[in-house]
Amino acid sequence: MRGYLRIFLILWKKYSLEHRDLKFYSGKLFISTKYLSKVVSAASGRSARSWICMRVILEAKVLLKEGEMSIQQISDRLNFANQSFFGTFFKRYAGMSPTDYKNM
Repeated sequence: MRGYLRIFLILWKKYSLEHRDLKFYSGKLFISTKYLSKVVSAASGRSARSWICMRVILEAKVLLKEGEMSIQQISDRLNFANQSFFGTFFKRYAGMSPTDYKNM
């Protein structure tokens, strides 16, 4: 189990800003998404989806606070389909809109 967690975390570090779908990671590990979720949660106390979302939110917060990029540019950089999806994702996991966070 811990072997899968270790490999997942290596993949997470390399790909999480580009790929948020568990199918991507389970495919790389040749296991089902259900089993991936089970082993990551059992070994780390945190779901695989939580690991991925946390990394994306932390990167988004850094980029928003740096202030050099527009929200659209951040959305593009983090591989969201559009700014609206990014805003919805950010609000769901950060509790506020990207604009509100940027202006804090």
